[in-house]
Amino acid sequence: MPPDAAPEYACAIIAEPNGRRLLQLRPVDARHAPSQLTCFGGARESWESAETCLERELHEELGWRPSHLQTACDLRQGIRLIARFFHCRMASETVLRTEPGHVALWVPTTALPGLPLSPWHRAVLDAVDQGRTVVELPE
Repeated sequence: MPPDAAPEYACAIIAEPNGRRLLQLRPVDARHAPSQLTCFGGARESWESAETCLERELHEELGWRPSHLQTACDLRQGIRLIARFFHCRMASETVLRTEPGHVALWVPTTALPGLPLSPWHRAVLDAVDQGRTVVELPE
């Protein structure tokens, strides 16, 4: 497998039928994106596919398993594939269990510009909303 074939992270763009997205507000002491909103997901283990990673992360972070994942967008920096984001649907009445210190929030797409969204996640969500499937970060 080429070095850039598998992403370092897998993330979910979780939406409900009316268009709101489920985001996590990360704790102030989080290692990555403290006090910011991000998509749910996490680091891929070397033995995992991106899909397997995301299914594991969503179960750990929300106590939920998606019925279907569809590739949405790749976040790249040169040959480095940083993250693969997947679309998945969830009903807003789904009962969720978040990890301590993390908060799950249903956010209308129209509210995203004024919220403290992580720069990487903002770039990907903006790209997805524009119909793009790749975000290329400067090196």
